[in-house]
Parts: sequence; C-alpha cells; structure tokens
Amino acid sequence: MTDVEQASSVSIFRIRGDIVASTHDEHGQITVIENKIYRILTFDRMCEQSKMQKNEPALPVHNYIRAMLMAVALKSPQKALILGLGGGCLPRAIAARDAACAMDIVELRPAVIDVARRHFSLPEGEHIHYHAVDADQFIASAEEHRYDLIFSDLYAADTMSPLQEMETFLQHANRTLKADGWLVLNYPQRPAANGPLLQALQRQFSTLLRCVVPSGNVVIYASNVTFDLPLRELQRIAIRAGNEFGTDFSSLTPKLAVLSGRQP
Repeated sequence: MTDVEQASSVSIFRIRGDIVASTHDEHGQITVIENKIYRILTFDRMCEQSKMQKNEPALPVHNYIRAMLMAVALKSPQKALILGLGGGCLPRAIAARDAACAMDIVELRPAVIDVARRHFSLPEGEHIHYHAVDADQFIASAEEHRYDLIFSDLYAADTMSPLQEMETFLQHANRTLKADGWLVLNYPQRPAANGPLLQALQRQFSTLLRCVVPSGNVVIYASNVTFDLPLRELQRIAIRAGNEFGTDFSSLTPKLAVLSGRQP
C-alpha cells in the first residue's frame, strides 16, 4: 500500500461531504463529493483535483487557478489551449469572462470529461472543443502559432505529470504559441535555481515570470515577447483582471516576480 493509499484509508484524511458520483477507468477512481458550498472532484478521496462553488460555478476557488488566470493581464486570449481538465475551473472562468474565446481543452481520461460535463457546468459551444488525448501527443501535432495562451495543469491524484518538466514539451508549446503568446504552467514548487527545469525554460523562452501562491505552488508565465512593463503596472493590470473574473487577485499580485529568460 502506498503512502497515499494508506492515508486515504483513514477517514480523518478524507474529503468530507456526500458522494454524488463515482466511477473508475484504467487510471483509477473518479469521485465527485459535495457539501453545502462546494462540489469537488477527487481521484483519491484525499486531494482536491478541482473545486467549484455551487452558487457561482465560474468563480475560481483555488489560489493557483487565480494565479494562472492572471495571465490575461499579459495577453487577452482570442484562442486558448488548456492541458488538463479536472473539473473545468479554467474553462469555466475563461468562458464567463469572454464567451467568444475559442478553446481547445485536452484531457487524457474520457471518463473525466464525462464526469465534468455531468457535474461541473462545463462551457459548451461550436468554438469550444474537448479532446480525449494525451497532452504531449496533442501539442506535438498542433499547428504552429495557434494560441494566445496555453495553460498547462497536468496532475494525477497527488503528483504533477513529469511531462511539464520535459524540454521537448516546452519546445512544442513554444512553437504552438502565437508570437506574443504566453505559456502558463502550474508547478508544485519553485524550480531550483540553475536546475534542469529552469535551464530548459530559459533555453526555450526569453521572458519568464512567476507567482508563488500560499500553498507553495508556483505558476510560471513564459513567452518570447520583450517584457518591459514595470512590475507595479503589471500588478495593477492583474488586479483589474481579477474583477473580470469576479474575484480579487490583490493577495497574489505582490507575489509576481520576473525571472531571467533565454540564456545566450
């Protein structure tokens, strides 16, 4: 029994609430739990894969989701790619902000898409497409210069997909962005200084920003645009962007920082 399995077998570690749906596929269990305020998607009954406020489905709940959405302060998207669906926090918020924004949403597990459609108010429309395919396969074959923003939030029950640390993945994402586009990545911790991940990011992108959220997650914003906006001005724009999502980003904007980009 793994540490996660052992912990999830003890009721004190389990997410509290009523089970409203449960299914499984070859990757494991998929469970929907709800209480008076929230509906939660979980793969192990212990970690929240996604969380939706029932009376305001489009409101971003987790701080790392808010941090990812701050990317609209850098580039307001006409077309976005979302890698990793979960319960659909990102597409719900983006569609609520701009109903005309076209989206490709990639999720490896068809069962997750089905559960999210049934229980998490996913946006639908001719300009919104859900793809049940491996993220690496999708982005490797995507057209060049296609997306304004790419959001990558690839996680299993309690671990990040190693794909997000691979330079080939970053290279494919770079190729798929428009010239002024941004790649937005959610990492469980800050990349080590001079470590392989940071070096790969620096080789692929000329501009890197970061936001460290209270949970310890670090959201990286990567682009090849020349970033000469004063940080305080970016923070002001990000606060205004929070209003567009019906929430307050002011606790996160002071955490925005500039990292070095591509090395000579």
